Amino acid sequence: MEAIIGFLRAHEEILLFLVIALGYALGHIKLGWFKLGTTAGTLIVGLIIGLAQFEVSPLLKSIGFGIFIYAVGLRVGPQFFDGMKKDGLKFITQSLVTCAAGFLIVWLCADWLKLAPGIAPGIIAGAMTNTSTLGAATQAIGSGMVSLPAGVSAQVASNNVAVTYAITYLFGTVGLIVFYKLLPRMFGYNLAQEARKLQNQMSKGAAEPDPESAYFSEYHLWDLRCFELTNPGLAGKSLAELGRQYPLAVAIERIKRGDKLIEAAPEVVLEVGDLVALSGRINLVAQASTVIGPEKPDQQVLDMVAEDMEILVASQEAVNKTLAQVGRLWGRGCYLKKLLRAGVEQQVTKGMTLHKGDLLVVSGISRRVDNLAQHLGYPVRRSATTDLFTLAVGMVLGGLLGAASVKIWGVPVSLGSAGGLLLTGIVISFLRSRHPTFGNIPGAARGVLEDIGLTLFVAVLGLGAGRSVLEVLQSAGLSVFLVGAAVTLIPALCAWLWGRYVLRLNPVIAIGACTGCVPTTAALQAVIEEADSALPALGYPVPYAVSTVVLTLLGFLIMQVV
Repeated sequence: MEAIIGFLRAHEEILLFLVIALGYALGHIKLGWFKLGTTAGTLIVGLIIGLAQFEVSPLLKSIGFGIFIYAVGLRVGPQFFDGMKKDGLKFITQSLVTCAAGFLIVWLCADWLKLAPGIAPGIIAGAMTNTSTLGAATQAIGSGMVSLPAGVSAQVASNNVAVTYAITYLFGTVGLIVFYKLLPRMFGYNLAQEARKLQNQMSKGAAEPDPESAYFSEYHLWDLRCFELTNPGLAGKSLAELGRQYPLAVAIERIKRGDKLIEAAPEVVLEVGDLVALSGRINLVAQASTVIGPEKPDQQVLDMVAEDMEILVASQEAVNKTLAQVGRLWGRGCYLKKLLRAGVEQQVTKGMTLHKGDLLVVSGISRRVDNLAQHLGYPVRRSATTDLFTLAVGMVLGGLLGAASVKIWGVPVSLGSAGGLLLTGIVISFLRSRHPTFGNIPGAARGVLEDIGLTLFVAVLGLGAGRSVLEVLQSAGLSVFLVGAAVTLIPALCAWLWGRYVLRLNPVIAIGACTGCVPTTAALQAVIEEADSALPALGYPVPYAVSTVVLTLLGFLIMQVV
């Protein structure tokens, strides 16, 4: 064993990747419906291996956290600013009430129980399942931005943060999943029944029946077939006239007249004998023979490229329009397969409105989805190319912003590296959503940056804090666990009461927003299963973005007041 430990001491890079590999393996072990997750798994493995008292360069921890928190800002940026408008303000107040409740509980308990420095932010981070809070606190301690009591080193305080996070995170995750599944029942709501009621209401969301809305439909089972025009009643009519006469979820894509191919355009006039390529939902295309004429497959007229395209909603003319309006204006021949908001798939309904930053997966003939993308925003082309210049400049600006300080009533105040990098990432992603000509970081690349940065940071943190595990558990383990349980459950209850009974949100939306107020994706999935519907996800994005930012800043603030 001494030989292995000696080898790992001499090869720091092998030690780090060993911790990450074992942490990922531990995090993916499922016990029933629960799994620990890679972040907590990596931290626990780091704490255990860290009992052997390894020394790892703190620079690696700073680099890892910087990349992670900047990538988080890139992810939540559009939703964060979008939440400042209209109904988003309700979700913002719900997030602020939740975060304030958690902060006050920790503040009061830390003063009452005389908790050691670093334990308070660790409780907030673990009990409210927000890893960026953990990073903000440790960075603030390591940079000397907070004053520690005499005799307490920065290393000890940072170790306390990590160990406390590990103690409270497990209940923070499991407790929230169970609590949010039971919470609506405790107040007399059957979440599945409420979801069905809401589904019916939202399906009637359009001001008037709109048969053309089906052109841009959540039903994506479509087909492309060819028919010979034998109906004299259609001859002599333009495609524009036919569109008004037959407002069905079908679209004429191309016409073959003799040996000549004619691309569909509003002014094109049909003639008897034309071969018409028709796209649309399978059941409607199959019925076209009763209106146009017999089916007559022709390879030349059907030889068109269809594709699935991801479209990011960035155009102001598309924001707040319903899917019905989008379908009527620009969506003929396009079929919506999926809609994601803040990375969470939403349940699509006819009256649903688009938000800036929404990601739509649309299928159809290339020219039609290209046209739709021009009106909605811009296509997200799958590319391995990442704009490293913008990434590096953003990291520099975030670091400078975090280092800057201003005096308020004579007291120097600064955001710290966590706040500076987070806000810089938010602003850059927000600007990119409006001007997509710079800063391309594909979603997959951003996800890799976030994962690598976080696991590297957590691995180094765990290895450094391993020596403090037994000491913290013996001196304050039970107190930390009980305070953590209170910080998990009481703010979650406050989020529900505020959302349901002050803001008067629908219970399905309110419970989904609660899972964003205490950012727990696993709890959102549990609520979706309980509701047998994806509708709770409609309330998740804005609270998630706001709480992620606020809780990160609280990791620094709690160190100032405790």
